Amino acid sequence: MNKLFSQGKLQGKERKDVLQVVQEQAKAAARAAIRPVLEEFLETEVCAKLGREKGAPRHSSGQPREIDWQCGHCGCQDANQFTRDGHYRRSLETGWGHLSDLRIPMLECQQCQHDVITQFVILEKYKRFWMDLDQDVLFCSGFSESLRHIRERWSVTVGGSVGLRTLNERINQLEPLATCAHTGPIAIVPPVIQLDGIWVTITSQQEKIKPDKRKRQRKQRTGRKMVILVALGFWEDGRREVLDWQIAKSEDHHEWEVLVQRLWERGCRLEQGLQLVVRDGSGGLGEALALVYGSTVPEQRCIFHKLQNVGTKCRNELKGKENRDLRKQLMEQAAAVYHAENASEARQRLAQWAKQWRGQAPQSVATLERDFAQTLVFYEVPGLALQWIRTTSLLERTNRELRRKFRQAVTFGSHKGAEVAIYLQIRRLHARWTGGSWWETSHSLLFELWNLNP
Repeated sequence: MNKLFSQGKLQGKERKDVLQVVQEQAKAAARAAIRPVLEEFLETEVCAKLGREKGAPRHSSGQPREIDWQCGHCGCQDANQFTRDGHYRRSLETGWGHLSDLRIPMLECQQCQHDVITQFVILEKYKRFWMDLDQDVLFCSGFSESLRHIRERWSVTVGGSVGLRTLNERINQLEPLATCAHTGPIAIVPPVIQLDGIWVTITSQQEKIKPDKRKRQRKQRTGRKMVILVALGFWEDGRREVLDWQIAKSEDHHEWEVLVQRLWERGCRLEQGLQLVVRDGSGGLGEALALVYGSTVPEQRCIFHKLQNVGTKCRNELKGKENRDLRKQLMEQAAAVYHAENASEARQRLAQWAKQWRGQAPQSVATLERDFAQTLVFYEVPGLALQWIRTTSLLERTNRELRRKFRQAVTFGSHKGAEVAIYLQIRRLHARWTGGSWWETSHSLLFELWNLNP
């Protein structure tokens, strides 16, 4: 190693060579240190299952010791009938690199002399990749890193090729967690729920066969626009959380009704603490809320969307650069309507504004006057932060985070892939909103998955 250094200052290629040698030796040392740690834990688990240390005599009579490992031939689960039967060697891909010749303990059943099926806690049978790589792909996917970038890094780490399908399978294994997020009861119901939709593209497989770029015969896939309906809840202490979502074909009332009905079934009701629903002007959502809640829960129309519609009409009626200041004045005065101290004052401001602008921009005035009463409901719900109840802006910010993932993915190859992608983004947002770490949250997802199927 002394040959790597010289009396003078190392620069350029010499310094690069030294650093590369250090990196390679550090990786080799890490892999060499990991192997005995894994093997020791495997041996320790065998001792715990058998109830005796290595070399200790087997108790062939007396009370059976039932364990969750069983003989692959006779089905025996009595640990007193199992003996050690050497090791087999396997390779394992880890975040530190490729491990070869990992010694895995074997057991033999003394009733039939066949192998015992062992299910180790730290190592799964027939799994090429260890859990740290699974945790890594979940962490990176949550930050919208592309699968091709992850594949390139994994291939270098393990010293072999890694397929995109392999990475997809690692991510999509969280589907059971995403399903549970739709069904669990909401213990503490938020007083305010915001509802909105975001459009994405999801591909589906057709029956028609078409050759791909490599001349392989594959079923043709076509993209289809779908909408993700999102429900965001707010609590008095400032906490917020995505309560539920639904991938739908459109924003008509039949699609919204599925999500709203599920929220009702999970506990989002007036008697449980729900005070207000904030939404945009979607007619389908309004019908769905009426079907599920009737008139029991107040609905606040989003002021931002209302003013946005006014701005669209204004640009059509007051066109040209010469009317730029006029358009700005109209919109500033329209926004000032909602700065009133109470609903009565807001109505007076609307009347004054409409009188001033009806001659020049009648469509803009008609747009603001339409369903104006539904934009004043927030005055009837005191004690809640205005940024929660006047607009769906905070939900729009959440949807912006989801759009970032969808732009990176371009399209999703399946409904399952879209569901898991949404779930990962929502968990990342929840971690950020609660001051937690996405690294810790993403690394705990596998344990949550295993707890569903212990």
